[in-house]
Amino acid sequence: MSDTLDDRDQDSRETLQHDDSSAPLPSGCRNFALGCGCALGALLLVVVVIVAWIAMNWKSVVADGAKKVAADAVAKSKLSPDDKDRVLKRINQLADDFKGGIVSTEQLLKVMGEIAKSPLLPLGLLMAADEMYVKPSGLSDDDKEAGRRTLQRFARGAFEKSIPDSEVKEVMKLLTEKQPNGTDKLKERLTDVELQAFLKTAQEKADAANVPDEPFEVSIADELDKAIDKVLKPQP
Repeated sequence: MSDTLDDRDQDSRETLQHDDSSAPLPSGCRNFALGCGCALGALLLVVVVIVAWIAMNWKSVVADGAKKVAADAVAKSKLSPDDKDRVLKRINQLADDFKGGIVSTEQLLKVMGEIAKSPLLPLGLLMAADEMYVKPSGLSDDDKEAGRRTLQRFARGAFEKSIPDSEVKEVMKLLTEKQPNGTDKLKERLTDVELQAFLKTAQEKADAANVPDEPFEVSIADELDKAIDKVLKPQP
């Protein structure tokens, strides 16, 4: 079942499939979200994956399936009930609008770009690091709490750009391993020694950037709304 595409839609679809530069979805993030099942707090990478999936398949074939994936992922996430509601509603609306032709392929690509530039990816990765590595580790409760604060500070530095992207990538490499196809994937587990090395490096980067030693929390629903609205509801 596929829609009849006019010439403009066909051109947009071909551009989407062949122009990697227009769809800035990091392969490591994509592989992580798919490989680790979105059931961890990692959640926000799911948003990017869903948007990419909608775009890479096509309209009515995908919209309903994308909404089901979103519902499953959001249900398993650590979001608050209110944020779950808002995130799911916004993703569903985006899928429906794309299916109905209200949102174009070009706009969808721009939404993906805004999501990639938002704090959703660093927050998603670091929340996943807590779920995957810190919580099940053999560290003491005090060290785990200190580790979570380090993750928050590092995420803040990444978001506010006080920690350069190159250094963020350098630190995140401590959590990934190279796959046979050349892509990076988050390690399923870390030894306590590896976890401590990662947290130490992340703390050093946060300290060097003078990131405040205080909780850093961002509303996932607010950031998703901002990314989508910047494209679909631009301010004059």
